[in-house]
Amino acid sequence: MRICSIITSFTCGGAEMLARDLTERFVVVGHDATVIALSDASQIGNDRDTEAAMMDHIRLAGGHALSLGLHSRNAWIAGARALRHALRTSRPDVIHSHTARALPIIALARPRVPVILTHHNSRLSFPPMAFHFFNGIVDRYVAISEQCEATLRQHSRKPVQLIWNAANPRFHAAKPRQELLRNPSILAVGTVSEQKDYPTLVGAARLLAAALAPQGRKPRISIAGGGPMLQQLQALVDATGASENVELLGARRDVDMLMRQADLFVNSSLWEGFPISLIEAATSGLPMVATHVAGNREMIVPGVNGVLVPPGDAEALASAMADALSDEAAYAALSAGALESARRFSIERCATAHLALYDDARGRRANAPVSLRAAATG
Repeated sequence: MRICSIITSFTCGGAEMLARDLTERFVVVGHDATVIALSDASQIGNDRDTEAAMMDHIRLAGGHALSLGLHSRNAWIAGARALRHALRTSRPDVIHSHTARALPIIALARPRVPVILTHHNSRLSFPPMAFHFFNGIVDRYVAISEQCEATLRQHSRKPVQLIWNAANPRFHAAKPRQELLRNPSILAVGTVSEQKDYPTLVGAARLLAAALAPQGRKPRISIAGGGPMLQQLQALVDATGASENVELLGARRDVDMLMRQADLFVNSSLWEGFPISLIEAATSGLPMVATHVAGNREMIVPGVNGVLVPPGDAEALASAMADALSDEAAYAALSAGALESARRFSIERCATAHLALYDDARGRRANAPVSLRAAATG
């Protein structure tokens, strides 16, 4: 099967990482796979080195990677021309878009193959009425969490399938963590954006430091993620004097190594889809502290693999981190629970589910009456 995946750009976001990892797995099991970005990283303020590394990774794995080079999200005509040219080379049997922004371009390109759309968040980034347009283009919707699935079923008129996100096998830890370090390292991963609410994490850092000070311990929180709000967050860290406890790492390509070095994973988001970073943390055997929002609460079972706290509450976040880092027996149990919970989020299972979906969509498209096939392709 020839599979074409479309992303916004080659960056370290969850949707993009999933598309990359799925492409690698598709190639391993004998399929031809291409990943197409709508824009170059430099055109939308993303990291060029991350872009180059992701494209190289896909190509070295045997896949294909290219960008349409669109300067504007509304460059639909230019995008359709560029996409048609790309599709003449890749000749896909199915197109899987990991961004709704690609749908107008796909509609104008008229590819005449099944189109799949994955919605990667619990919130809609477009008005619900847009589904009237989407339903004329999309053959199947993929949801990455139960909340995403509920949202799609409420608004779409095409089949919806829940397929959980997955982590790359390189994150796998052989055994649970047993010991707590004197000066613990806490890791957060994700694009610096309003959604991730890192200002609350910065506020919690000083509270955590105060809580662990009587034990003679100095925690360090590292935030791995780039994005247009990175400088703004650094200014906040500097202005509040939090630099002693918080380090901004920017976009990183070695998150697996960072997780191996960390003692605890933290997520301070105001909303989520189903963050791959949580799956990566669990796969790494890291106990997790996260906000009680959709996606997070589908991954974390309190007392088993982590702790959930109210979003936007720096005191609750700091208290939960302090508790997780102060009881070695409980810490070891959470690490074991994290590894156990990660078992159902393998990239192998995720890829198998996607391939079955593609086959079903192709079969239904091929068996549809000619009039319906023509309507579906414009």
